[in-house]
Amino acid sequence: MAEEGNAAVAETSDQTAAPTPAGDRSTHFIFTHKLFSVKGAFFAISPATDEAVLNVTLGELKASLTIPTLAREFQLTPDTDDGKLLNIIAKSLKFVKVIHPGDSIPRELLDGSSSWTVEPHHHAIAKARLSVNLAAWATNTDAGTSDPHILQKMAEDPETKAHVNEALGEMAEKLGYGRENKEKVLEQVDTLARELAYIEALRERHGKVKMIERKLADAAKLYRRERSIADDVQRVQALMRTPSNEFNGIFQMVDAQTGEVVQVLRKMSQQIEFIRTMRDELHTKLMRWDEMIERWDPIASERGDAIEAAMRATYRFLARYFPQRSDWTLTVNKF
Repeated sequence: MAEEGNAAVAETSDQTAAPTPAGDRSTHFIFTHKLFSVKGAFFAISPATDEAVLNVTLGELKASLTIPTLAREFQLTPDTDDGKLLNIIAKSLKFVKVIHPGDSIPRELLDGSSSWTVEPHHHAIAKARLSVNLAAWATNTDAGTSDPHILQKMAEDPETKAHVNEALGEMAEKLGYGRENKEKVLEQVDTLARELAYIEALRERHGKVKMIERKLADAAKLYRRERSIADDVQRVQALMRTPSNEFNGIFQMVDAQTGEVVQVLRKMSQQIEFIRTMRDELHTKLMRWDEMIERWDPIASERGDAIEAAMRATYRFLARYFPQRSDWTLTVNKF
């Protein structure tokens, strides 16, 4: 049920109240209205409308209230404490899937840092990528690859390390520190690597989307002799091109922008802002794919109900978020 339960929610919200969370309203969603203390209440994006809604359950009553409805029905105007928090709910749901009253406001909105963490190997890959770029700059060559595993091997090569050391000295001189102050450049490189580690984590996550593409290619081969299903697979693959190109374009942009190491170090604050903007855009886009990734990950590339059901679900997902101007009608059980 959507918003018909407003009156009932207003009347009974104090009957199933959760403990009032402790925290600072400047960093946490600390609401004062009783509605938000209903046990189990949470904000999320409605799968039906893509709007931010508050979900509450009172006995058998379930209600999903949009932000404008909450503000109107409960007089939570923008100048009230609760109204101010409601104004940042939709922005916050770009970074997290669910918000419970009392949760912290995503750090992306507070100080620009990330509300999620990376693994040590993501930082290692970012550092390796920068090291190889430094060596390429010192030798006036091209890194030649973007593969994380190859980059890490290259970064460990003694010759690469020697070129990196040479590059640090030259950069220290170009940046006005003096050739003997390589440590200052190294500190900047470390700072940059910490930011780029999030891009590497997202690049790894994007590999799961590419996994779906590979399994769709396998499905095209498996069903190539069944015309109707083969056509359906091709339609799903066609819809995949738009998000695939979007992801590839963003990663290429980040790699190109951060590959010019001297320019990056000269304008660190602007470059970090750029990296964080791309990080947030990638994170938001990839978060949308979580359900599809979970569906496809365990499926073997073999004929059967599982892969056909996954294709139907993927078509619905793609047609909703990445529609093309077409009157296609799929025949595999009417995706």
